[in-house]
Amino acid sequence: MIPTGATFGPAAFMAAWAGGLALTLPVAVRWNVAKRGYQMLGGSVAALLMIYPAVHSWWAAAGLLLLVVAVLRSGRSGYSSLVLPGAVLALISSAMSAGWIAAVAAGAALGGITSTMLLGHWFLVDPTLPRWAVRRLDLLAGAGLVLSLAAGWLNGAAPYDGGVLGWALAALALVSAALVAATWFALGETGYSGVMAATGLSYLGVVTVAGVVFLNHLMA
Repeated sequence: MIPTGATFGPAAFMAAWAGGLALTLPVAVRWNVAKRGYQMLGGSVAALLMIYPAVHSWWAAAGLLLLVVAVLRSGRSGYSSLVLPGAVLALISSAMSAGWIAAVAAGAALGGITSTMLLGHWFLVDPTLPRWAVRRLDLLAGAGLVLSLAAGWLNGAAPYDGGVLGWALAALALVSAALVAATWFALGETGYSGVMAATGLSYLGVVTVAGVVFLNHLMA
């Protein structure tokens, strides 16, 4: 649960997002799918997300520095071991404000769906690549979404009490779950159209999952 006095503000939200995204990069590299390009793009997005948290936390500032260096090094070597510690520092920064369960859950949901969308672009170029890699990231997004909702519910963010925010959260959660599921099934379709549909659905999922995570913990 989120400790007393903890807040899941914009800085914690963005740090969790950056940390979750960055944590998927070493995993995708180990799968031997889109090594160099995926790390450079994903690391750059994570670094951009870390700029605002870095203004508010030394942990986040250190994480941002490592991610920037990792992106620069990946341009030459194809992979940088600095990505992992940068991701961990980002999550620590978020957890110090929001608590570990909220930070890890948000990181899994946001990092998973963003990685699904980013990695999907390589499959648009070559639909013959193994789709299980994108499906695993999509599964991570779904698990993170459920965990994030559970963490918020345990801390009082229950939409069942009514109110505009409660109904908005419930609607976003249902839409997000539908998009994550639709992305999974779209990847089961053969040919270019299946990957294209999955990538487009994950685009929408990034927006709705971000809304669920932030609104869920905002209400807590």
